[in-house]
Amino acid sequence: MSIEPLVADVNQHLERVAIRVRGKKLSFRGTFPPKPGDGRVPKHYELASGCSATPAGLKLAKAKAQEIDSLLVRERFDWELFLKPKSKPAETVGDWIQKFEEDHWDKVPQEPSKLNSYHKDYRLKFNHLPTDKPLSLDLLKQVILERTQPGTRSRKGYAMAYRRLAEFAGLADIRELASLERGYSSKSVAPRDLPSDEEIAEARSKMRTPGWLWVYDVLSIYGLRPHEVFRLSTDRINESPALVEVLEGKTGRRLVFPMTADFWEFDAKTVQLPAVQVEGKNNNQLGMKISQEFREAGVGFPPYNLRHAYARRGYEQGFPPEFLARSMGHSYDVHTKVYKAWLGEDSDLKIYKAVIAKTAKFSAAREE
Repeated sequence: MSIEPLVADVNQHLERVAIRVRGKKLSFRGTFPPKPGDGRVPKHYELASGCSATPAGLKLAKAKAQEIDSLLVRERFDWELFLKPKSKPAETVGDWIQKFEEDHWDKVPQEPSKLNSYHKDYRLKFNHLPTDKPLSLDLLKQVILERTQPGTRSRKGYAMAYRRLAEFAGLADIRELASLERGYSSKSVAPRDLPSDEEIAEARSKMRTPGWLWVYDVLSIYGLRPHEVFRLSTDRINESPALVEVLEGKTGRRLVFPMTADFWEFDAKTVQLPAVQVEGKNNNQLGMKISQEFREAGVGFPPYNLRHAYARRGYEQGFPPEFLARSMGHSYDVHTKVYKAWLGEDSDLKIYKAVIAKTAKFSAAREE
């Protein structure tokens, strides 16, 4: 529901001031006595309310507007009560990080998926900066070079986060940071780095408990993002095909289709989650827990590789990229530009042989 009708209703009961919607925030607009040093004639001013443009924010803004309205009517309005003292300019890394985060959440809704993305993309990187030192390009570059290797995904992530902090702080000549982002893409990873379906079946025996075995099977069959295994509905897993539904993921709810190898004897229908504390954990923390289990069990590859292998398997089995993109929960562009980078000569050869075999079978049937 739009907030505008609610704001209009509140404004009907105000005499000297009105509430206005300014993007995601509410403000007060009216004719006020001149600010100190701004002449002697009353003027139109707009005051920040500090309230969000939501029903809850409007409730608070209404109370503040009524107070201002009463002061104006009684000619007792005093700017000293409403003008904030000038804040100390941001100087240290900690100052700028705080301002960056406040600005970020002024523009982005604090939804679980957004909070998780900010934590992963920014806060984890910012945590490695010395908060008591002045912010400078040299400092940002030093931390990037110390903590990451050239051409890696980690290097790109740190450089991106620090570049945006530098842009926000107005640091000059940030092209050096931008240049550090280059060198990594999904194409940097060779297709042969992915486990084959045979290797996936072999590594399955490494899982140490029935719960973690079920997680392994579900990630293999459905190509989920690792954390999504804990945000899953299995109500339709006994249907044909055996479907699962991601209830809360990076791209919202979606239906996921199974993609198995012919020789697999995996069992996703016997649902048994491991003993993992899910409540209060964000997606990144849940994903890290699964990665830790894979490392400790000696699986030999990270859980996300099962997702990439799902995309490869779907391609080899002839499913359209649009269908695979929907099942995996990302756009067609992401699927074609990113996931196809994991496909190589072996996958193309399987597709070629399957098409030739199908064509030959069709020709033979026509001749009969």
